[in-house]
Amino acid sequence: MWQPAHLVARVRLLAVAALLLGAVLSVLPVAAQESMDGWSGYVEACGTDGGFAQQEFAPGPGTPPYGTGSLQFSVAVVNEGRIWSQLVQPTVARTALAVVREIRYWTFVTRGGAVAPHVFLDVDLNDDGVADDRLIYQPELNGTVTPLTWQEWEAIGGRWWSQRGLGGLLPSAPGPLASYLQAFPGARLAVPESGQGGLGVGVGCLGSGWGGWQGAIDALLFRSDPFTVFWNFESTGVVTTRGGGVTAGPTFRELTPHPWATVAPGTVRIAVTATSDDGLRSVRLWLNNNELSPTVTGDDRTKTVSVQRTLQPGFFTVRATATDIHGRSFTAQWQFVVSANARDGWWFTADGTPRRVQIEQSLRTLSEAFRWHFFGISWDGAYHPEMPTHGTVSSTIRFVTRSPMHFMTLPPTDPVMIAVEVLSTDQPLASVELRLNGQLLNVEISQDDARSWLVFTVRQLEPGLYGVTATARDTAGRTLTTSWGFVVSSNPNESPWFTPDGRLKADTVSRTLRTLVEGFRWHLYGVSWDGQPHPEFPTHATSVSGPQPLRQWFDSQGRPNPEAITQELRSLEEVFRWHFWGISWDGGRHPDVPTHAN
Repeated sequence: MWQPAHLVARVRLLAVAALLLGAVLSVLPVAAQESMDGWSGYVEACGTDGGFAQQEFAPGPGTPPYGTGSLQFSVAVVNEGRIWSQLVQPTVARTALAVVREIRYWTFVTRGGAVAPHVFLDVDLNDDGVADDRLIYQPELNGTVTPLTWQEWEAIGGRWWSQRGLGGLLPSAPGPLASYLQAFPGARLAVPESGQGGLGVGVGCLGSGWGGWQGAIDALLFRSDPFTVFWNFESTGVVTTRGGGVTAGPTFRELTPHPWATVAPGTVRIAVTATSDDGLRSVRLWLNNNELSPTVTGDDRTKTVSVQRTLQPGFFTVRATATDIHGRSFTAQWQFVVSANARDGWWFTADGTPRRVQIEQSLRTLSEAFRWHFFGISWDGAYHPEMPTHGTVSSTIRFVTRSPMHFMTLPPTDPVMIAVEVLSTDQPLASVELRLNGQLLNVEISQDDARSWLVFTVRQLEPGLYGVTATARDTAGRTLTTSWGFVVSSNPNESPWFTPDGRLKADTVSRTLRTLVEGFRWHLYGVSWDGQPHPEFPTHATSVSGPQPLRQWFDSQGRPNPEAITQELRSLEEVFRWHFWGISWDGGRHPDVPTHAN
């Protein structure tokens, strides 16, 4: 039974009696559409006997955390509240579950049982765009619901259960999303074929205590690597704040120690100041991925967080994240060295000796990220939803094992087995190709079943550098490619970029740096290394410009230029982090550099 909508400031999502099994009806009045911002209301019966529920945007109750209103739910006593009243938002579809960082919201219970509005996520498990499961977060399974009090819940770090009982998450034994992601690393948010879902909030049906229940929800924050949205529910509808900190919100200043500085061993002050015109909710600080408990000074708009740590010589990375009252988060990351010699650097010692571990780590990470981002080529055989890519990549195929191991050094006396074990979690495999230094190999295939193949060949190889590329395709045409490298040498200390005695290989280091620099100049700005357009290579630019000079990384005798190599690696790491995730290297925004964090 439908009731007429109020066409005044009190926008209502009206009650419906759902009397048929599985009946789902939209309850969005026309007058409210302009202020709904993509949200839709639905009421669904839990069983054959149905129930009765009402939704409305209204002032209160009490003092809401933001503004003066909220989205309020009422569930009738009839049939013990066996009705599922939902508000759903489909625009989050295609977001990888692995990169959803935060779902935070506030609830208020006016009357009824000790239960509160829950959050749910519809997920696609086989990359076909259709929802295959629903994950549900219930506050009462994660803490104590207190009546007549506004309470804040952070769902992503809490316990969830799967409607299909997948990933070990059961209604009777909810668990962390990490367990689900371990079973389904490629899971993405999706919308059911009915259109009712994606991200949703709801009351009723789940558990007991819903008969005669009344309460509210407000200030829902959804934060992922691609985007951040803050929905404030008011008596006039939905007030939305979009965008992460890369476009608006907090910024940082006074990064301490200064980025790339070298400080003496002993007591080191680690600090940063965050500012926001709208007001700050939190500022968090990490050192080498360990969260710190800093001292906080300042006011609502400016906060300085700082700690004192006793540090021995080594390499340290600081990360700071500030979040404003609208849920917009901004992150800065910077590095420093602790050494008794103030001239020591991250990649070279004071006397110009290259630091092998640091240089190889940077070159390897940059090269792997480069291939994944531009072409969707995986460095470890897995799908990586946490990192943006311009390639078309399947999340249902993965390379379980690869041989030889990545960056391994092998003796030239032994035959080399080049092999991959491939697993498809959805459609059967159709083909797997192996290439060595670009040449297609003749291989043998051993199949456990249609979805699990071992593909291999054995070769006798001369000393040198080798790259393997493997591409797997399933019967639906979806593909995943992985690539890795190894060295054949009589000296196990040789690597792609270093000689056995620790000297940089001028040719291979220069080739790697040139590829990275020229590739990224094209990708970001359309700067062509040869003055010609390259449609085979993705770019954010709309025009093409001619080549720019490169730094002189080595002299004519092959000796490294520490300053030039340091500047190149530093700028590459800083720009890569900003472009991928909107992580600032100096605490400020960089609108001149395109970023996927938009």
